[in-house]
Amino acid sequence: MNAAPLMHVVLVFLFLLCMNTSSFAFDDDNLTRCIETETTALLVFKQGLGIADMHNLLPSWNKEEDCCKWEGVGCDNRTGHVTHLYLSSLLYPSYHYDSAGYTTYVSIGPSLLHLSYLKYLDLSSNSLTGIPKFIGSLTKLVHLDLSNTQTDTWKGKSFPYQIGNLTNLQHLDLSFSKDIFSNVPIPKFISSLNKLRYLDLSYNMFTGDIPHELGNLSELQHLDLANYNDGLGTPSGNFGWLYNLSSLTHLDLSYISIDHSSVWVSFIQRLPLISVLRLNYCNLSVPSSLGKISSSISTLVLRGNNFNSSIFYWLLQFNGSLVELDLGINMLEGRIPESFGYMTALTRLNLGHNLLNGPIPESFGHLNDLTYLDISANHLNGVLPKSIHNLSKLNVVDFSSNNFTGNLEDLLSGTFPLLQELWLSENQLTGSLPDISLLSSLTKVQVSFNHLNGYLPTVFENHSELKFLDLSNNRLRGSLPDFTGFSSLIVLNLSRNEFSGSLPDFTGCSSLQVLRLGENKLTEWETQSTGLLSSLVELNLAKNSIRSTISEAHLSNLSSLEYLNTSSNLLMFDLGIKWRPPFKLRELSLASCKLGPNFPNWIQNQESIDHLDISNSQISDTIPIWFWNLSSIKHLNLSSNKIRGKISSKLLNVQDIDLSSNYFEGPLPPMSEDCVRINLSQNKFSGTLLSLSHFEGFYIRFVDFSHNQLSGALPDNWTHFRGLAFLNLGYNNLSGKIPTSIGQLESLRALILRNNMLYGELPASLTNCSYLEFVDFGLNKLSGRLPPWIGEGLPQLYALILKSNRFSGSIPYEICRLSNLYFLDMSINRISGIIPPCFGNFTAMIQKGTEVDEHIYSFQDPEVLSPDSLFDSYTDDVLARWKGQELAFGRNFAYLKMIDLSTNELTGEIPKEIGRLQELRGLNLSGNSFYGHVPLEIGQLKLLEFIDLSTNKFSGEIPRSMNGLNFLAVLDLSNNNFSGRIPSGTQLQGFNLSTYEGNIGLCGKPLTNKCPGDEPVGHFPPSSTEYEVDEDNSEYERWLYISAVLGFSTTFWGIIGTLVLHRRWRRAYFLFLDNLKNNLKRRNV
Repeated sequence: MNAAPLMHVVLVFLFLLCMNTSSFAFDDDNLTRCIETETTALLVFKQGLGIADMHNLLPSWNKEEDCCKWEGVGCDNRTGHVTHLYLSSLLYPSYHYDSAGYTTYVSIGPSLLHLSYLKYLDLSSNSLTGIPKFIGSLTKLVHLDLSNTQTDTWKGKSFPYQIGNLTNLQHLDLSFSKDIFSNVPIPKFISSLNKLRYLDLSYNMFTGDIPHELGNLSELQHLDLANYNDGLGTPSGNFGWLYNLSSLTHLDLSYISIDHSSVWVSFIQRLPLISVLRLNYCNLSVPSSLGKISSSISTLVLRGNNFNSSIFYWLLQFNGSLVELDLGINMLEGRIPESFGYMTALTRLNLGHNLLNGPIPESFGHLNDLTYLDISANHLNGVLPKSIHNLSKLNVVDFSSNNFTGNLEDLLSGTFPLLQELWLSENQLTGSLPDISLLSSLTKVQVSFNHLNGYLPTVFENHSELKFLDLSNNRLRGSLPDFTGFSSLIVLNLSRNEFSGSLPDFTGCSSLQVLRLGENKLTEWETQSTGLLSSLVELNLAKNSIRSTISEAHLSNLSSLEYLNTSSNLLMFDLGIKWRPPFKLRELSLASCKLGPNFPNWIQNQESIDHLDISNSQISDTIPIWFWNLSSIKHLNLSSNKIRGKISSKLLNVQDIDLSSNYFEGPLPPMSEDCVRINLSQNKFSGTLLSLSHFEGFYIRFVDFSHNQLSGALPDNWTHFRGLAFLNLGYNNLSGKIPTSIGQLESLRALILRNNMLYGELPASLTNCSYLEFVDFGLNKLSGRLPPWIGEGLPQLYALILKSNRFSGSIPYEICRLSNLYFLDMSINRISGIIPPCFGNFTAMIQKGTEVDEHIYSFQDPEVLSPDSLFDSYTDDVLARWKGQELAFGRNFAYLKMIDLSTNELTGEIPKEIGRLQELRGLNLSGNSFYGHVPLEIGQLKLLEFIDLSTNKFSGEIPRSMNGLNFLAVLDLSNNNFSGRIPSGTQLQGFNLSTYEGNIGLCGKPLTNKCPGDEPVGHFPPSSTEYEVDEDNSEYERWLYISAVLGFSTTFWGIIGTLVLHRRWRRAYFLFLDNLKNNLKRRNV
């Protein structure tokens, strides 16, 4: 055999093998080393960054090591040339800052030009001064990633057109680079890169239309233009160029408004290879004609559009191919079709945030490959079908915000070996949580806001990988279980349940960061429960019944703690005066715990604290000077203590401050321009309101300086308070007139100036305060006629209190336009004239459902506040004369619908129209000069609890209709000219004599004088003594008969019952009767 041909074959084989092994690799000692010039180029590049050494970036880049082994560098094994450069996230802002804490932006030096064989360049997620032009000279580049590039110096500049020279480029990613592509059109040279297969321009701020020249990229397979213009404009709607991209498999046009409803369907019809189509938030709807489609599409994402349920039937065409379907946030309604069960290829299905109702179809059990299922935020109901247990591949399930019923334990009794996330909040599930440690893959569970009412397992059998557990807002009860096996648990929320007993030992939960157990019935907090949780960031035990003494041992190991809330418990903090906590809190809420009597010194080192609430904590100490150095505090509540001292004269940089109900004194403190809410009421502050005149904060919404010792005039400059919603300056010593400038408070909803020494007329400029709802000017010296503009310019008013002033003149008819008015107090003035008949037009006193016990108001400029601070509220605080007493009303004031016109000079009759006010609870017209008959219509006020018509000139009979006022508790008709019989009936007969005194003509019960015709003719009534004796005898006989009957019954049934129940006694009794009979017979003989 000739060996030459065989040897030739072997040599050819070895040559081909060697050629095959010259593939790309990163490190091998036997391969060709990195080219020296390229090594030098890379080191120059590193040095040019400037910050690399400072932050120890690229530590492997050094001369001693072959550059092909450096981090992020890839070489061709055959030639040693650098072909790949991975620098993603290397220079991202989260990694480097300058000495002032600002991001450092770096430039890419031209040394990379020496990498002439570079094919792959990834500079994504970096902070650069811009995109260097020389990249366009790296003509062998196949892959270029500049996504998520941040820069502060490139805005307004053009993207380097030299990139268009990269004719070999197949992959170009420019997404999420708004700093570079800000208000510039999409570069047209991109359309010249005719070898591109992947193009991503999404999430930028391009202007203008999408250039139709992109249709020239005939080899393009992946195109992502989602939100390419950041929603700044709508493209022309001409997408015809797309149909030239016959190789396209992936298309994303999300957040681009597509004008014609049928265009999106053509993307599927005319792009034969399309498999992934994402059209989120494109304002799409179902066209009139969809037609049949032959497509290999596997992913269809149509989230956030206007599709209705008719799209379901069109989707049946994709039974065999559709793998992912997202129709979330649309207008789907009705029931989910059973036909969904035929889409057996589905692995991801999202129908969440629609209007679907009814139960989950049983056919869902056929979706055996389903890994993700979201049907949240619909109106679905019923018990979850048992077929759900067939979905053994499920990873994520979201059924939250529906009306599902049934037992949670039944749902989780199935086999879900791969289940990782379970979201069931806001349903109507009952039962309790089973042993979830048996579901070994589970990491997140939320079943909050349901009707769970059982007990948690005492012990969990297995170690669990659970990281998030939220069972809040249920009715779970019993003791908390042992969570020892939950070492991966990060968040545990069991708040707002009915758990009782002690806190368990959480030591085994070494990863725990958030622990929320507030609003339960827990009673004890042992040191070992939480004492070793060094990773704990938030601890909330508020609103329990924990009665424990908190020592340093409870807190000394919580080094990561940032949020601590133990408010509304029976805790007593016993911390040493020199103790310094290891944590740096951002929020501390210890309201209604015992911290005092001394001010807690350990707060002194909490320099980062933002929210501090130690209200009602029994502190009776002078506030320390160091406290005012905590400059980071934005929300401060020291109310309801006995803290003494003065507030620092330095500017308080707080947004919300409540120092009410203490013993603070001195002048009002200066306020920060960021202040939103300030409550200094019920203290001893003195001086004037001069500081308000110099205030320059535009965001203040709530000011309460009531119950202090302030004096002087009201400020005459309210320009900077245009957003003020609540102003209470009541119970001070303020004097002077109400300034006209108060009309600048255009957003004002409550104005309280009660119990001062203000005088003069009400300024007409208050009509500018058209949002005013609550006005209390009572107990001052204001005068003048009641202005008609109250009814014309303050249409939202529900409470008007002008009590105890010097107002005169008649009640203007315009006041009847206040349809929201339900509390009117004009008592103790000099008002004359009549009650306008239009008083019957007060809608809020006629209709139900107008009560509001808490008033919510919003801030007009949300930019200065966090989203959770955009709304605030206040409750009314009113002193009203109710049922003869001065009483304070807070939240319950909303139900105090009353008219008080007492102690004035009013005259005339009560208008019958007042009978329309069927929601009225109190009516006080005493101390006037009303006359005539009380109208029968007053009996229509069925809810009246209090009527005072005393000290007037009413005459005639008391209306019989008043017998129907079943809720009437206080009635005063004294000192009038009523006559006739007091209407008989249980209601009016039950009041004492003082109710009717001073009415000579009245007779009948409860008065002693009889009405004419009460006694029969010719009959002389017995004397009072005889009457009393007869009455006594009658009473005696009645009780005698009753006693006799009771005695007989008791004796009879006592004997008979004994004989029936006791056999031995029965035999003895009958034996006694036989013996008695025999003895009698003997005597007779």
